[in-house]
Amino acid sequence: MELKNLFKLAALTSALALAGCGGDINVNTGSEGNNGGGTVTPPSPVKSDQEKAYGGFASKSTTIAKVDGKEVWVLKGTLAPATGASTIGNSGGQDGKRIVLGNDVVWLLEGAVVAGGDNANQIDLEVQAGTKIIGASESYLVISRGSKIKAEGTESAPIVFTSVAKGIGQQGTAGQWGGLVLLGNAPVNTCPDLNDCSASFEVGNHNYGGNKADDNSGSLKYVRVEFGGFKINDTQEMNGISFGAVGSGTKVSHIQIHENNDDGIEFWGGSVSVKNVVLTNNFDDSLDWTNGWTGAAQHVYIRQKDNGSNRGIEADSNSEADADPMSNPVLANFTIEVAEGKNSGGDDAEGILFRKGTGVKAYNLLVKGMAASGECVEVNGDSTVANAQSNKLTVKHSIIDCAEPFKDIKDGENVTFDASEWFMAAENKNLTVASDLNGYQPNPSSPALTNGKADLATEDSRLDNAEYVGAFDGTNDWTKNWTTDIHGDSAEQPLAELPVLNSCPAGTTSEAVAAGQYKDSKVNLVCGLSGNLKSNVKLLAGSNVLYKLKDGAVLVGGDNKDSATLGIQAGVNIFGEEGSYIAVSRGSKIMATGSKERPIVMTSEEDVIDGATPSRGQWGGLVLLGNGLTNKCSDKDNCDASFEVGNHSYGGNNNADNSGQLSYVVVKYAGFKVNDTQEMNGISFAAVGSGTQVDHIQVHANGDDGVEFWGGAVNLKYVYLTHNFDDSLDWTNGWTGKVQHLYITHEDGQANRGIEADSHKTAGATPISNPTLSNVTILPGVDVKNASGDAGEGIILRVATKGSLHNVLIQGRKGTTGETESGECLELDGSFPELVTHANDKSLQITHSVIDCNEPFKYSDDDDNSSNDINVADWFNEQDGNSATAVTLTNGKPAADDATLIGKGKDLSADSFFDKTNYIGAFDGQKDWTEGWTFNPEK
Repeated sequence: MELKNLFKLAALTSALALAGCGGDINVNTGSEGNNGGGTVTPPSPVKSDQEKAYGGFASKSTTIAKVDGKEVWVLKGTLAPATGASTIGNSGGQDGKRIVLGNDVVWLLEGAVVAGGDNANQIDLEVQAGTKIIGASESYLVISRGSKIKAEGTESAPIVFTSVAKGIGQQGTAGQWGGLVLLGNAPVNTCPDLNDCSASFEVGNHNYGGNKADDNSGSLKYVRVEFGGFKINDTQEMNGISFGAVGSGTKVSHIQIHENNDDGIEFWGGSVSVKNVVLTNNFDDSLDWTNGWTGAAQHVYIRQKDNGSNRGIEADSNSEADADPMSNPVLANFTIEVAEGKNSGGDDAEGILFRKGTGVKAYNLLVKGMAASGECVEVNGDSTVANAQSNKLTVKHSIIDCAEPFKDIKDGENVTFDASEWFMAAENKNLTVASDLNGYQPNPSSPALTNGKADLATEDSRLDNAEYVGAFDGTNDWTKNWTTDIHGDSAEQPLAELPVLNSCPAGTTSEAVAAGQYKDSKVNLVCGLSGNLKSNVKLLAGSNVLYKLKDGAVLVGGDNKDSATLGIQAGVNIFGEEGSYIAVSRGSKIMATGSKERPIVMTSEEDVIDGATPSRGQWGGLVLLGNGLTNKCSDKDNCDASFEVGNHSYGGNNNADNSGQLSYVVVKYAGFKVNDTQEMNGISFAAVGSGTQVDHIQVHANGDDGVEFWGGAVNLKYVYLTHNFDDSLDWTNGWTGKVQHLYITHEDGQANRGIEADSHKTAGATPISNPTLSNVTILPGVDVKNASGDAGEGIILRVATKGSLHNVLIQGRKGTTGETESGECLELDGSFPELVTHANDKSLQITHSVIDCNEPFKYSDDDDNSSNDINVADWFNEQDGNSATAVTLTNGKPAADDATLIGKGKDLSADSFFDKTNYIGAFDGQKDWTEGWTFNPEK
């Protein structure tokens, strides 16, 4: 309203007040046509476009003036058809039973806003793209039976339902309003007579259910619902979107429910299908169905909240096994990120629970748990088990990647339903392997991209063909531009402090702690690990806790029996007393899932005790024992190779075996002495399979090798090996894995080789070691012997190995004496003639590499016959992209414009394991992947 009109109204108000005192007052407002005489009759107020359009079913807010620069209009009570003329203009309005909520204002819900009556006085409620609807406390929107909602946003203009607090710029939190409720006439198994069905919704006086499976409640597209779920009573809150007996005529795609105080979405019966669904940080179950839902769901991304969620999926039908219809949806292409910890209701974060007689046909599900997540798949109840055993409950072409993958049904100690056996039945083509994800997207090397069910549309016409496991194909991201809290659109929260633990986790024992005993003064809880762990143990991170390995080997599981998983949460610190180490048996797993911000550290007791000094060999290290191939066994089906320490066996016939996950793990000061010639390695991979995920690991100051491989096919990325005493990376006995981004540094006079590569000494042994390495930087130490008589060198290839090495940079020390320069940087040892054969036929090769050393090349063998000797310089220089030339590095890294290294590398990304690179060495001159999580020995 303009200022002159405000003045007129103010004058009129004053005049009326004075007139009430008994005087005749004439107010001259200066209106046209009146020169000061007579009484002025005020004109009728002019209605705004919004008042004309919306005044018949809504009112302008008197409490909130504007949100996002727009007027706020209030919806309350029941929305009913109008009999007057249409008020729909350029934006919204009403025409009979059609109500259009325009995006020219912001809509405020007060209390229960109900569109239409129960199968009477129907309303077609339309919501324009880009509209914002804010909910007051205890408000929610209901679409009654017989009515419809058409809320169709776009990728660039989604429709947003949120709380008043969030709408006016305050912090949004779960439970600040209600949610969206759609009620339909489709079948639900809580009604014995579907022709006379009025099931009661759990909030308010609203009914749903009927006999019309194809009932149409409208459409939802590009709709976001956030911060809902107000408390109904002590046990119930509203869901983000509730579908009560909603029929298959309803269309739902591209919806997100974020930070709801109960379930994200829940289905009570009905047959509605949903696609492209994002469910993030919801308190209870992200997706819940019950009472006979028979719809389909495809491309669903679920991300739980640590210490703030329960299940990814909770699936029921009815407590009565013969209730009809039985819940029997079709699911495809789900990614579920299972959180850690319990929500405030005391419920663990878990993956999927099938119970109460539900059926399902599920394809291409990916469930990724963390170290302290609960079980990822559980089947519960006699009727549900009966469905699983009769193929009414099936999960196929799916991947479970969890510390606790399954929960069995037991009668005392007897397993009555083995969930793992059911899931892993050969006909299901399921996997329990590392999912190899980058966030929620699969890496090019992920098994999710090659194990999906094809031709889904032929299985069920409601599905799209999507031949990959999980909600994403690794290339396209259908969540972009319309969702919240996924792509950095929310303000970045500071890293929360680790909790204070009051007691030790199950499977550990509390150790005495003396005041001032530890370097970290906050430590007042030490939890001991010892002996054979035959059940799952989860090491929880806390600001006040350390974990102690004691009494020798801490053995996880039995040898291909009594399988167990050792879960280690991000931020956990473990120390080992003298003689202790961790060994993960064949068939068992370690799930050590650290992060850049919170790596997992395994170190010596002296590194944590106040006043002590850490050094090499003060404890053992980490040993993974797998069922992969090793050439130490001629019969792969009956293989029990003996590990060099303890009574541990390894080897088998499965090079895709899964021993778990190591991510952001630092191992320091390990490698105790075994005998006069052997010490423990920092991390030992004995016949470990490619189903194991290893990335971002560091081994520092080990008393023997940093990492060693005995056969197997495990792959590694982002490996930092610092100041290890013998060989930084060592392979033998048939390892055929891959490594990319490997950085090796030596301590002068305290190291031998950067890489020592062997295969076998027995003629005809298979498999032959044949790994592929790319993007390697080695900085060998000086040519001064360590205590074992070995000096700092680069790479030795020997004992019949094959291999493909690409993008390797070796820069030695450049002094003029042995005390100031490195030893040979590339050596071929032909003592076993097969090595010479492999070098000549290029099954052993090195390409696109640079050697910058005073002593670049060496050939050696154990005979005097020189006819088969290899000129290593010629062999190296004749291969593609190689040169022996000087380079400039700063702390192991080149400049971004280095002409010798940058742009000169070989791209191996045709193999999906390898990242696309074009540079030589471990670094691209711009990004330092060691930053933030590693121990830097130079500082």
